[in-house]
Amino acid sequence: MLLNNYLSKKRMICFIILIFCLFQATLFSQFRDWDQLYLMIDRPVADMKYSSISGISEYGLLFALPGNDGGLAYFTNQDSLNIFNFASNLGAVSIVPDDQNNRIFCAFGCGSYSDGLYEFDVATQEFELIDWRFYPHFVKKISSGYYFGDNNGLLHSSNGDEWSEIEFFNSKNVTDVEENGDGTLFVAADYDIYLENNGSFNSFNVGLIINDIYVRNYPNNDEVYLACGDGGYTNYVLRVEYENGEITGLTTINIFYYPNRIYELSVYLVVGCKDGGGLYLVEPQENGQVQQIGAGLGINDVYCFEFYPIYTPNFLVGTDIGVFLATNLTSASNNELTEINATLLNNFPNPFNPTTTISFSIPNECKVDLSIYNIKGQKVKSLVKESFESGNYSVSWNGVDESGKSVGSGIYFYKLNAGDYQKVKKMVLVK
Repeated sequence: MLLNNYLSKKRMICFIILIFCLFQATLFSQFRDWDQLYLMIDRPVADMKYSSISGISEYGLLFALPGNDGGLAYFTNQDSLNIFNFASNLGAVSIVPDDQNNRIFCAFGCGSYSDGLYEFDVATQEFELIDWRFYPHFVKKISSGYYFGDNNGLLHSSNGDEWSEIEFFNSKNVTDVEENGDGTLFVAADYDIYLENNGSFNSFNVGLIINDIYVRNYPNNDEVYLACGDGGYTNYVLRVEYENGEITGLTTINIFYYPNRIYELSVYLVVGCKDGGGLYLVEPQENGQVQQIGAGLGINDVYCFEFYPIYTPNFLVGTDIGVFLATNLTSASNNELTEINATLLNNFPNPFNPTTTISFSIPNECKVDLSIYNIKGQKVKSLVKESFESGNYSVSWNGVDESGKSVGSGIYFYKLNAGDYQKVKKMVLVK
């Protein structure tokens, strides 16, 4: 009897612990912060790029909008989205700015006789055809120049003025190019990944169409990853293994349904899929652990990623229903949940007008930097920059910049650096 009571109590304790763990897991798994930006763009966004060309508002973002009434798009002011094209049925699939020469290269079309590579002059707002190319996939700039790929080859230009075919890839379906940290060129074409070695190309058959090549940031910029497949539960994200100018094999990172694009966030890869395949964090190792991060957003297709100019876990996602901003997505994955050197609380009130209070705690004496940034990543106001003893503190911000001028309505970020601790949170000023 005593033994049965003991076992019953033990089972109850285990059950309570299990429920607690599930609650914690659910809580942390929901610790995701998403905002849909640019609500005027409630349609597919095939590509996004930042530019410093004058006249492009809303933080210099360019958008490639595919399909009917699509084209090259950017804001000329906060409320005015301009879409530039030369045919209403000819959308843009990829863009890259040439900031120094005030122009934007655009890959237009998806199966018409007007498909091709175009140059857009921002000053005159006119297009000039560079080359007719059927079914373009991308135009991009890497350290060795500009590249344009379509279902029949690969073009290259060192400076954007003169373009020529890389004859080796004639009649090949070229879907992407990238360079690793030492400048080695990788090209995806058909079911093969190619590595350039002294002007020649060595290939390795993947067995699936390659949608994206991704090279990690320094110091891991020798790691090359592939998003492979066109739908199905045997699609993969792979790492390319290579040495001495030869591809030696592939490592399976994990299986996904229609992986389309890869990005990087902290120590993780971000994998965006099509056809409802989802959006995930995955460890960049063989059979790496996977965490879904896009559930509930209504996204069916992920087309592109772009950096976001504040040092914090964040990025922009171009999807079939517009643009999303992701922040603090790795909080549930980092060791900060087990040991925190400081704490940054949510500002109050939020939204606010005109003043809000930011509170934080410091467990040990350290240097503290608390600053306000706009959505472009530019510092608006430095609130605190001095050493603090351990304790709880609150600082108010009245919505003015360093010069004492009131800032406009919108999303702002406050960033705390306290010793080794760093955290960014979002607030909204409404006027």
